[in-house]
Amino acid sequence: MLDLMESSVLLVNLPAVMIANGLGIWLMLMILFSRQKRLKMLPLDGKIFYWMCRICLILCLLETVGFALDGKNFTGVRPILFGVNTMILGLDSLLAYLWVCYVDFKLFGSRQRIRKIYLWAAIPAGILCLMAVMNLFEDVFFALREDNTYQRMPLLLVAYIVTYGYMTYGAVMACYYRKRLDKYIFMPVVAFLIPIYLGSVIQLFTYGISLIWPCTALGLTLLYLNLQHEESFLDPLTELYNRNYLVHYMEHVSRMSKKGIKITGIMLDVNNFKQINDTYGHMAGDAVLRAVGKILIRATDRDTIVVRYGGDEFVILAEDLQQEQGQRIRNNIQKELAAYNGSGEALVPISLSAGTAEFETLDVYRFFQEMDRSMYEEKRLYYQGEDKKS
Repeated sequence: MLDLMESSVLLVNLPAVMIANGLGIWLMLMILFSRQKRLKMLPLDGKIFYWMCRICLILCLLETVGFALDGKNFTGVRPILFGVNTMILGLDSLLAYLWVCYVDFKLFGSRQRIRKIYLWAAIPAGILCLMAVMNLFEDVFFALREDNTYQRMPLLLVAYIVTYGYMTYGAVMACYYRKRLDKYIFMPVVAFLIPIYLGSVIQLFTYGISLIWPCTALGLTLLYLNLQHEESFLDPLTELYNRNYLVHYMEHVSRMSKKGIKITGIMLDVNNFKQINDTYGHMAGDAVLRAVGKILIRATDRDTIVVRYGGDEFVILAEDLQQEQGQRIRNNIQKELAAYNGSGEALVPISLSAGTAEFETLDVYRFFQEMDRSMYEEKRLYYQGEDKKS
C-alpha cells in the first residue's frame, strides 16, 4: 500500500493545491485577526486553540511550498525540501498533541492537571519530532529521489499512528467525560474531526492534491464558530446555561407542548444572598453561586437543563418529569447542599428555596410566574422559621 503512495511530479495538481491551502490560510488568518487584541486575556484553552490555528496556518504554507518545489532541480532546493517536510512532520504531531491538551482543559479546567499528565503524554510527539530531525541525515519517514521527488518510507506509518492516536484519544475523552463532569461544554468533536479524517484518507490514497491541512483549517473554523455559540449560551461564572439559552430552549418547549409533552420547571433562589454579599463581599457571593451551580448539576440527570436565570436565581427544566422524579431531584439537592455545607469548603452555609410549575397547561409567562410564586412562598416560610429561631 505504501508503494502506491509514492509521489510523482506529473501527478501534482499545483493549482488545486494552492487553492485548497490558500483557503486554509485565509480561514486561519480570519480567526487569528478577529481576536488579535484579546489573545493575551484568553484562558488556557483559548490560547491553545489559537496556537493550533497558527500551526495550521504554517502547515498550509509549508505544504504548498513542498508541492511547488517537488521534483524541481535548482541549487539549494534539496535542503529546502528536506527542511519543509521535516517541519511538517514535527508540527503535525504538535498540533495533534495540542488538541488533546485543549480537550482536557476544556473538560477539567486544570492547569495543574495539564502540567502533571501531559508532560508524559507529550513523549510520543517528542519522539516523533526527534525522528523527523533524524530524517535530515537518514531516510526515516521520507526520502528524496535523485530528481527531488518525495517518497514515503514505511516508518511514516508510525507518524500517522501517533498523530491520529492523539486525535482519536481527544475525541473519546470528550465524549466520555463531558457526560460525567459537572459542567456543560459544546465541543463539536465530530464536526472538528470528520473533515480531518476525510481529507487525510483522500490524500493518503490520492497523491498530488492537498486536503489534510485545509480540512484541519475547516475543522478549526467549525470549532471557532462553536466557541462563539458557547459564549452566547453559557454563564461565565457558573458555567451553566444562561438566560439567552433559556429563551432559545423555551421556544423549543412551546413547540413540544403542542405535541402533548410536559415540561416541569423548578426555580431556586439562594437564601440570604444579599446578606452574604454584604457581610463577606461579592467574591464570596460569586463563590456561593459557583458552588450552587455544581450542586445543581450533581443533583440532576443528564437530560435535565440547569440555567442561571439571573442574580442568585436558577431554573431546572425537565421533560415528562414524574412527581416522584421531581421529588427525587429536590431530595438530591438537599443532600448535595448538606454534603457541601459539611465539607469544610463552605465559607458560609448555603440553603435554597424552590418553587415548581408545569408548562403543560400554562403559557411561558404564567409558567415562570407560577414557579416564582411557589418559590417565594417557600422562601417566606424559610424566613419565618429564621425569625422564630432568633
